[in-house]
Amino acid sequence: MKKIFVLLFFLITLNALELPKNFSADFTQTITTQNKNLIYKGKIFYKNGKILWKYTYPVTKYIWINNKVYIYEPNLYQVTISPKPKFTLENIIKHAKKLKDHLYLAIINNTKIYFKYNKTIKFLKYKNKMGDLVEIKFFNQKFTPINSKIFIPSYPKDVDIIYQR
Repeated sequence: MKKIFVLLFFLITLNALELPKNFSADFTQTITTQNKNLIYKGKIFYKNGKILWKYTYPVTKYIWINNKVYIYEPNLYQVTISPKPKFTLENIIKHAKKLKDHLYLAIINNTKIYFKYNKTIKFLKYKNKMGDLVEIKFFNQKFTPINSKIFIPSYPKDVDIIYQR
């Protein structure tokens, strides 16, 4: 009986998806709305559940996700602070069901997220609450150590702060 349990545990662990401890990549985010594509570009940094999305095109924006979400928009001179969402990379991986080859599906808050995973997430595709198609592609991926300080929200003290529930 013990051998069967160990074998079952090994098989479950073998098929389990996980994010690398350290991960950074360039990304493009395409939002398709009413047959128009809105394209955003930037860099993502991930370390032990903490994330920094650094948007560089068409505007600069920083999104830190740790115990809360901090969105700093320098052009608007404001920071929005909200609770951590359930829609995280960890939850996407945790709720994944394999469809074929390296293609997976996760359903979080009634949102279907399709993604390609081969040692890490290669792209995500889903429809947002407004029905727009969102696709995020990751490239130039690196798995080298990341300084933890970049996950601490950093913005000027005199910006407008908006709290959301």
